[in-house]
Amino acid sequence: MTENELSDNDLVEQHRAFHPEWLLPIFFRPRRTFEQVTRQTRAVWLLPLLILSVLALVYVLVQGGPRLLSAQMGASLPQDYQYYSQEMQGQVQQAFATQQGPLSIYVFPALGALGGLWLGWFILGSILHLALTLAGSRNSNVAALNLVGWAAMPLVFRYLVRIIFTISTQSIIFAPGISGFIGSGAAGMLGFIGVMLRQIDLYIFWGIILILIGALRMAGLSRGKTWAVTLGTVFIFLLLSALPGFIGQQFSSLLNL
Repeated sequence: MTENELSDNDLVEQHRAFHPEWLLPIFFRPRRTFEQVTRQTRAVWLLPLLILSVLALVYVLVQGGPRLLSAQMGASLPQDYQYYSQEMQGQVQQAFATQQGPLSIYVFPALGALGGLWLGWFILGSILHLALTLAGSRNSNVAALNLVGWAAMPLVFRYLVRIIFTISTQSIIFAPGISGFIGSGAAGMLGFIGVMLRQIDLYIFWGIILILIGALRMAGLSRGKTWAVTLGTVFIFLLLSALPGFIGQQFSSLLNL
């Protein structure tokens, strides 16, 4: 093969957006794979995010039955319901119908799952790019987004485990991650920690290891500085991503007073 042919092949490689040949090596040969990922000058993050998005939608779909059953079991009439006016009784029934309708059972959870996935990927990639740049790296934002996108692939196994569990037990996972160590009624700082622990499991640790491997090849900094900046970035991201769930938890507590 001539030098010109090699150059043409490299040029084609740089302009490919989809790289299905990385799907298995990302788990078994992560160092070699991230050397290829971090060399890309264009966005190659779409394929892993599409795969995760499909699995997220499947997970929402299989949760539909258990979620509907849970809504039906929790739909108890308020005290003195029989003394309500006809209009107020209609409003109560409408609220029950909304909670058990397709919007609440499928549409809103699907939007939340996709929004959390895509927004989380963008925020983590952007913070990582900013932090490494402040530390002296010359990486691009596209490179950081590529890295985070492919480092999220262990979440495939998280979705598969949860899908299989939900189908086999027909129940919802109410305490994902290691949040079971903190009671569901915890408030204040303990409640915030409980929400953050919902995100922490084996697959997150696996993803963090992949980010560290890729960051070493992308940043061009010393190992110690790269790992310190990357781990700090992940910790900040976990804090930020726990805020919406914690705020929602506080609003629910106020409404139930």
